[in-house]
Amino acid sequence: MPQKGFAAIVVIVGILAVVALILVALKAPGSPQVNQVNYVQTNPASNSDEPPLKLKSIGVNFSDFKFTKERLQFNRLFMDYGFVIPADTSSTNKDKANPQPTFVVPLGTPARSLVDGVVAAIPTLWSGDFSVQVTADGKMQKWIYETEHLINLKVKVGDKVTAGQIVGEVSDFNNGAPEGFGAVEMGILKGGNPPEHVCPFAFLDESIKEETLTKIKALYISWEDYIGDETVYDEDSYQFPGCLTLDPIEG
Repeated sequence: MPQKGFAAIVVIVGILAVVALILVALKAPGSPQVNQVNYVQTNPASNSDEPPLKLKSIGVNFSDFKFTKERLQFNRLFMDYGFVIPADTSSTNKDKANPQPTFVVPLGTPARSLVDGVVAAIPTLWSGDFSVQVTADGKMQKWIYETEHLINLKVKVGDKVTAGQIVGEVSDFNNGAPEGFGAVEMGILKGGNPPEHVCPFAFLDESIKEETLTKIKALYISWEDYIGDETVYDEDSYQFPGCLTLDPIEG
């Protein structure tokens, strides 16, 4: 046989041997399997940098907002993620970026689950009311979906909930709200040291994303028209409707 032909056959045999060894290694105990690789790529819960569940509710309905001429702290019913709370009114006595969008709505307003999941915890807050914390599977994980400052709870730990399901009522904790109103907060908490919140409106489910962002911007305009002040919401300052920053905020 010609030398070149023989050399070519040797190379082919060598390649086939290497391929066979790779296939055997993939099937060996403890070796990564193909389905495991696909799972890592497609399962959102495995991505530690992004919440595993998308929001299908913002915690209240837009129809729950009732305009009032009564004096409001910060002159707004909707306080954005990243809104800077002045030092003289913050819990730290320093300027503080708001880590959770805050809504001022009438007392008795239903508060709703942000996602489809399981109630993992219901801690009592410093204000004496409650936070309903939901995760994908009911275990306290890195990512927690919070609806805070609630009373008259409708759920308990371990309950499965669907997005938009009523989990309680807005608390009479008002944080500067006028008589007959209360404040409710919503957010996505990322565990860690220290724990951080992220801009929740950046993680809206596609089924509500466009409509929700449109309604947030419409709320800005309607409120400014109502109070006669077009400077309350400077839309040019926003990184995303509802969020003045996309950076994580401690708290």
